[in-house]
Amino acid sequence: MSVAILSPLVLAGAALSAADSAAIEARVKAMFRPYSLPVNAKSPWEYPIFSAETASLIAHWKRVQPKDEPDALNDGDWFCLCQDFDRKKFGAVPAAAEPVAPGVAEVRVRVDLGFGEARNERLTFKREANGWRLDDIFAAPDFPRGLKQKLRETIAEDEALKRP
Repeated sequence: MSVAILSPLVLAGAALSAADSAAIEARVKAMFRPYSLPVNAKSPWEYPIFSAETASLIAHWKRVQPKDEPDALNDGDWFCLCQDFDRKKFGAVPAAAEPVAPGVAEVRVRVDLGFGEARNERLTFKREANGWRLDDIFAAPDFPRGLKQKLRETIAEDEALKRP
């Protein structure tokens, strides 16, 4: 077997360093901490936690989204995948982060909205110069192909609405 074929196989079995695992776990906990606070005035897309690519897509989406009505992305919460939740019973339980590619890790999170309704999410993080950044969110039915793909689709839809 060639080295090029072995490298991804070796990586898949490699664990993240303790520092990387702790940094990603802290990022996930920070993402979901506002759901248990009395007031959370920020929308998920306003947090400076996204990878450069995702942040660029968000900036593009914000420039083209309709100002007078919701589109496919601004009518719900991207992290809890909800509009309502019980602050006192809300919970987000992340599994340990796992490496999936060089500089990319994945965390599976079980999100309990507090109404006996739980959701499963898969978060990918990318290591960048400023640390581990949220790169994508996968969850059915909201983001089955990922938040980034949903951003691309919604940008195209919003731009099409602006054309005469």
